[in-house]
Amino acid sequence: MKKNVFVFLLACSLCFSASAIAAFAEEAATEPTAAEAAEGELSDDIYSFQLKLDGDVYQFPMSCADFMALGWKYMEDEETEIAPNSYSSFRFTKGNLEAYVDLYNLGLNTLPATECSVGGMSIDSYQFGDAPETVIEFPKGIVYNTSTLDDIKAAWGEPSDTYEGDLYTKLTYEYDIYQSIEFEIDAETGVLDKFDYENLVADEEANAAAAAEVSSEPTEDVLAYEAPTELGDDIHSGIVDFAGNLYQLPAPVSVFLENGFTLKPEDSDPVVAGEYFGWFEMIKDGKEFRGTARNFSPNATTIENCFVTEVEADSYDADFPLTLPGGISNHMSADELMPILETLSYEVSSDTDDYTYYTVQEKDNYDWSINITVKKEDNTVTTIEFENR
Repeated sequence: MKKNVFVFLLACSLCFSASAIAAFAEEAATEPTAAEAAEGELSDDIYSFQLKLDGDVYQFPMSCADFMALGWKYMEDEETEIAPNSYSSFRFTKGNLEAYVDLYNLGLNTLPATECSVGGMSIDSYQFGDAPETVIEFPKGIVYNTSTLDDIKAAWGEPSDTYEGDLYTKLTYEYDIYQSIEFEIDAETGVLDKFDYENLVADEEANAAAAAEVSSEPTEDVLAYEAPTELGDDIHSGIVDFAGNLYQLPAPVSVFLENGFTLKPEDSDPVVAGEYFGWFEMIKDGKEFRGTARNFSPNATTIENCFVTEVEADSYDADFPLTLPGGISNHMSADELMPILETLSYEVSSDTDDYTYYTVQEKDNYDWSINITVKKEDNTVTTIEFENR
């Protein structure tokens, strides 16, 4: 496997309702289907993401089933799955020819690799070496193992980026993020000896249909959740007293709703992809609570069935009462706070004229943390952020 699974847009929501998947690229609705492309002529558009291999035209993206119908054999573990908003490269062979093929999943549910989309492929001189009779053509007359750097530039124009090394020159033609073609020209032979196509776009129509069928019934994870009955003294337990109720983080959004919060649907993601996160905004007592909730299930579900992993008390915004095991709470004095911090692994993450910022985090446990802000003028805790993923 050439590449590890890479999760897209970690800092952004990729949930269906936010349409963030589509932010990567505009879906090419007018492009031919894979079956139509295989029977037709190679486009003259360099950003058609087409290539011709032994007379068959490939149109990326295409289904893995259509790709394999052209003679390719999947060479990896049949049990491999790809989570939503992820991709990886897998080894395929066609006779003696080998290629690395990008399989990606921008849908809502975790899928077997061979049920995902083919977003592109790459072949180099080593993989090509056992199948030298193979003919690979690209738009505007570029031919693998034949065309030179000057040929490519004359046909395709100046690239988005050029890398010049001792062994090869790489030309990158980038259309958008996760939409690019790379050509490598060998320094010794002077001809094109590696290419890498990548065109990862979402099927919004299919996602809309899938989202409409997502059940709002509680998932097994939600049904298994048990609310704590006491705060206790173990600060690592994940238990918090937040806005008047006890929760053990991660806790389902639905439990917050049962405890008096109201979900603002216009500011929340109604459907969240499998093993991903969605945005929510809830209100209680006239104060807003917003953040992200994780879907631990492999398939899509509603935001109500996702899990809140972080709560925050901020005296300048959402001033919900928050108390952690051991006694840390908002509005306590710094004099009360420090003896508790002394029993924990903490550090001063920042110190300004007005505020001191403390971080509590155990070594090698980045899923659990506490961030505390103390206002020096009042000598009080103004903000607490507690996270347990």
